[in-house]
Amino acid sequence: MTRSLASVLAACLISACSPWDRRQPDEYDLDFDIPRTEALADVLSDYGLYEEPLAALQPAKGVLPYELSSELFTDYAQKQRLLRIPEGTSISSTDLETSEFPEGTVLVKTFYYPGRILETRLLIKTAGLWNVATYLWNAEQTDAALLLTGTTTEVAWTDEAGASGTTDYVVPHEGECVTCHQRNDAAAYIGPTLTNLNRTVMRDGIALNQLEYLEARGVLDERDERVVPTVVDYRDATLSLERRARAYLDINCAHCHNPEGWDEVSEREIDFRHATPLNRTGLERKADEMARVLEDGEMPYLGTTLLHDEGIQLVLDYVDTL
Repeated sequence: MTRSLASVLAACLISACSPWDRRQPDEYDLDFDIPRTEALADVLSDYGLYEEPLAALQPAKGVLPYELSSELFTDYAQKQRLLRIPEGTSISSTDLETSEFPEGTVLVKTFYYPGRILETRLLIKTAGLWNVATYLWNAEQTDAALLLTGTTTEVAWTDEAGASGTTDYVVPHEGECVTCHQRNDAAAYIGPTLTNLNRTVMRDGIALNQLEYLEARGVLDERDERVVPTVVDYRDATLSLERRARAYLDINCAHCHNPEGWDEVSEREIDFRHATPLNRTGLERKADEMARVLEDGEMPYLGTTLLHDEGIQLVLDYVDTL
């Protein structure tokens, strides 16, 4: 898969409607080579991921919900995350950050606002490769159609403090999906690492550890969850500033800013992954630059049209201590 930071910027500038002006180079390379090993369905309902009516977002039999301790910010959209793997198979973990998902795995993320489901994004593992697909929900909320070219749509949002407004929400095209969802030049998942899954969830009215729940359902190889570190919820103000800020950077920035991310980005010697020791992250060296690009709205390049005021303030408070 060919890639460049120029491609990333171009994809963003073409589709994102932002309340700030991004700094724009003069030329961009739009040539993305995206391998596809899955024949994508025309409509979401063909995958059998939901019970009818689809708008209830009730997972079908064999489709399991999962939750992350630290979640990506996407213009205050709410998200439902689901997992389906073929019966009789399981997920094996080689380390805390990467897992081997079996052939035929489907990872599902649906974005919605109160009263309106917008899009469902799929990662489908076929012939050893992850295939990306985005499905745009119709106005009747009865199904969603495959959309690989991206679009924008106006939505009403409410932030964590109760303030509200509207924005031109960006549904990404396939190039933008792979731009963020990649590792070592191949499409990859971002969220469901062991450290981000190691949290308490409610299942059938019972609070339990999510790793234990997935193990009990036979979809995750057994491990001692007590030795798995936990990425904290960065919204939890009772926790330390450092843990919250590192969790925020991990889920919102580290998929690009790590040695296995974009070639041109990785050359900057920045590694925001949660497990990376502070002295190897580049945070201390880049603190002033980070503060500037966040306040100016230059980062993130993709995935948002709104400044995440709460997240930006969290990171700014943290880098001020370095």
